[in-house]
Amino acid sequence: MSPANRLVVPFIVIAALGLGACAKDQMDRKQATEDKARNVSGDVWATQNQIDATMVAMNNLLSADGSQLQQAFDRYSSEVDRMKKQAAVVNEDGNYLNKQSENYLTNWQQQTNDIQNTDLRDNSEQGRKTVRDRFTSAQDSYDRVRSSMDRLMRNFEDVRTALRNDLTTRGVQAVAQTDVVDTAETNANEVKSNLREVQSQSTALAEALSSSAPPVASSDNAQGSTQSNTSK
Repeated sequence: MSPANRLVVPFIVIAALGLGACAKDQMDRKQATEDKARNVSGDVWATQNQIDATMVAMNNLLSADGSQLQQAFDRYSSEVDRMKKQAAVVNEDGNYLNKQSENYLTNWQQQTNDIQNTDLRDNSEQGRKTVRDRFTSAQDSYDRVRSSMDRLMRNFEDVRTALRNDLTTRGVQAVAQTDVVDTAETNANEVKSNLREVQSQSTALAEALSSSAPPVASSDNAQGSTQSNTSK
């Protein structure tokens, strides 16, 4: 082997190893994202339960008599703190999927551009668009959860702050006479509805990433189907 070839061979091996590492990273990223999307149901369930627990604690506080106020307030305050932690978990789930979608889809696009065969490149791009749409739907559902969760947390925090400064029968009655309970109930129901949508969209994303995902219909098949229906 000539000296020149001896210098070229290591670079070829390094390049091949680099491509292999990129492919493995992409496959690992895909699997991790699928697993995360499939398992968000546990966080959804826990958050819905915590919303109910916090609402119960708030109603108990607002109906407590003077001798029970401190205990009821402490219980409510603890539930609000748990609610904040659970809201952070849901927010982190959304951030994770958002970060993964950017990395996964960007790498997919780059690798699609390297495909020389036109049909294979088109098929790859169709698959990428399908998964991209699922990511977008999941991210949109998380955005709605964040907005509604922020409103609900403001309700909970307003009640806690108001009564922290005036934990008396007078203070409780003043809070109870406002629309805060009805507003919190409305916001709580909206959050739970949005959480159900998060679960649905995350499941759809997991299915799109799954190895058993159905094939994407090609544009040729779609045109053929349209022509067939027209001829009928």
